[in-house]
Amino acid sequence: MEKGTGATSKSAEESDRRTRSRLTKPLPKRSGLLLLLGLSVMLLGLGFCFLLGRGYLTAASFDAWRPTRATVLASWIEGVPQPGSALVRYEFKVRYRYEANGESQVSTRVREIASNTRKRSKVERLQAQFAVGDEVTCYVDPEDPSQAILLRPTKAPGYTLWFPALFAVGGAGMCVVALRKRHR
Repeated sequence: MEKGTGATSKSAEESDRRTRSRLTKPLPKRSGLLLLLGLSVMLLGLGFCFLLGRGYLTAASFDAWRPTRATVLASWIEGVPQPGSALVRYEFKVRYRYEANGESQVSTRVREIASNTRKRSKVERLQAQFAVGDEVTCYVDPEDPSQAILLRPTKAPGYTLWFPALFAVGGAGMCVVALRKRHR
């Protein structure tokens, strides 16, 4: 009878050892899931880094545009109807004259990209800032003097680049951990 007890005891120990081994050894499925999650987080972080970096570089390119005196010829507010909505958005419109390379030029651009808003008060502030007859500063493209803007774009995307970079680094760290677990 003692033989049977010893065999049972050995098989119980063997079963316990296998169970402990399974609990401490990472499952390939779990490390694969961690790798997939890490890659996703890293790629999203890198994607946002790319978009923010591109926005910053675009804004920085306007630093080369020459500040030039301009005279506001006309400024007005236009209502922009929204299809399928009773709400109206407002857009500031302006026309100004400036001198570039000895020639008189006229532009209507306020910013790099035209924008509108639901808040009429925002547009009214722009109209007050660029009132008819005011002498203002516009920024002229040195490569194409017929192009000018009144307001340079913000470089804020470059200042927030660190945030998605954290996600990219964190995702890369998750990938490293997953790959290390997989190769153990």
